Amino acid sequence: MKRRTLILAAVSALAAALPGPAPARAAYPDRPITLVIPLGAGGSHDLHARGITGIISDILGQPMIVKLMPGGAAMQGTAFAAQARPDGHTILFTHNGLDLLVPQTQKVPFNSLKDFKTIARVNYGLNMFITHKDAPFKTFKEFVEYAKKNPGKLNFGHSGVWGAIYTPAVQLMKETGIRMNMIPHRGGGPSLQALLAKQDQISGAFPTQARSHVKAGTIIPLAVIGDTRIKDDPDFKDVPTTAELGFKTINFVMDRYFLAPAKVPEERLKVLRDAFRKLMVNPSFKAFMKNIGEPTQYLDGPEYDKLRPGLWAEYTTLIKLMTGKK
Repeated sequence: MKRRTLILAAVSALAAALPGPAPARAAYPDRPITLVIPLGAGGSHDLHARGITGIISDILGQPMIVKLMPGGAAMQGTAFAAQARPDGHTILFTHNGLDLLVPQTQKVPFNSLKDFKTIARVNYGLNMFITHKDAPFKTFKEFVEYAKKNPGKLNFGHSGVWGAIYTPAVQLMKETGIRMNMIPHRGGGPSLQALLAKQDQISGAFPTQARSHVKAGTIIPLAVIGDTRIKDDPDFKDVPTTAELGFKTINFVMDRYFLAPAKVPEERLKVLRDAFRKLMVNPSFKAFMKNIGEPTQYLDGPEYDKLRPGLWAEYTTLIKLMTGKK
């Protein structure tokens, strides 16, 4: 009897020492995902998100809800996303200027390269210099000549310091010697509205934002920034580039991409990356992008992460060149 008791006790002790069944891993996502956009309503990111979130929500099986957080040259919303709980339920929709350039120009509570990982790049935007229909110039060269003859009299509206339109504007001023009043707005949407209200005389916009106003005749596209025409878009195919007009240093282009906090578990990051791969081949997404006149330029998250340190260094040089700081 004693022997049997000892055996049973030993078996019980062994069973207690053995690891139990692994706890079931929680499904992901198990609730809505917050998509932070660090810019205001009506800008190109907001317009893209309207089409993307409905489709990606179906792919993920949970709603993706946009949270607009403009302020601090987009650093308020970026910091919110960087410091969010790293469970994959808060992600950021941004661009290379806000991710890698602006944080080098002010004190921020995050490290872009260490605190984020790329989910996917969805496209790059070809920005344009634009004016309103009653401006005293109708072409880009006429604008430059007018600005030279009227230093400090033109208001240039932009979406934030060192943003997608501010940076090429500074490149333009440095190359030509013109002086303009740089007027900040809380995103591309408010910037466009200020131009339409004729508070500003010149600004920038993407085809997504400008199309209806160009068709209505209230906005005039002056030049596409860089060296690539928007040749496949009937509304903008005849707009010249700054490069072909002889302005060689105006070349800042914008990558649009999604980031997650760096500490999001790899298996959850994989779910997000797989979802965006599916988004890129989704017929509804392709139709949406074609409808707004934007190219699809997908790059997988790990591949874009390889580019980010080099872009950071490139922008360090750009800032020094444009500010004269060493």
